[in-house]
Amino acid sequence: MIKADLHIHSNNSDGKSSVREILKSAIDKKLDLISITDHDTLNGSLEAVEIVQEEHLPIKVIRGVEISTAQGHLLAYGINREIDKGIDLIEAVKLVRDLGGITSLAHPFQFYRHGAIRLTFFKVVDCIEVFNARSLPIFNILSNFFRKKYKRGLTAGSDAHHADFVGSGYVVLNLKNYSEEDVLKTLKSGNCDFSGKPSGIFWKFKC
Repeated sequence: MIKADLHIHSNNSDGKSSVREILKSAIDKKLDLISITDHDTLNGSLEAVEIVQEEHLPIKVIRGVEISTAQGHLLAYGINREIDKGIDLIEAVKLVRDLGGITSLAHPFQFYRHGAIRLTFFKVVDCIEVFNARSLPIFNILSNFFRKKYKRGLTAGSDAHHADFVGSGYVVLNLKNYSEEDVLKTLKSGNCDFSGKPSGIFWKFKC
């Protein structure tokens, strides 16, 4: 079983910790996989991939970014180039697919943090972030409800802006020897569980 925190910010955008500090925290917390999803830049994510490969660290990284679209924040995984912020959300989804990646709505309904609120967008993305450790439980519950309604895949993460909080939200994937492609396919299928600890209270969910 793979524990994966798929929403983390480094000091390449608005996070407080370096990529190395994030990797150390993730390894200490026995995570198997992370994605650094800085705002509108792949720099932190690509740096993490490079460090893990060069130093043979006991963790895997998938490429990720959080795109600031005109209608809300959009997580994108598995792409190799950045997408301009301010772009239309539906157009961003199309571009990510063309690049071979998948998308997930970031912290839906959390309007004061630029979470998408229109149900139209739930129908066009590949996945929904159903657990964000910085979202209120009601927003996470609603996100998972509509994720099931529209038969989307899922992601989950800490949305950590400091290394100490890495791992406070994560997806559990039933994979062994896996590639980035395997992870993306499994997330898109929704065949995974998720857990988290907002405000110190542990939540565990079966999909």
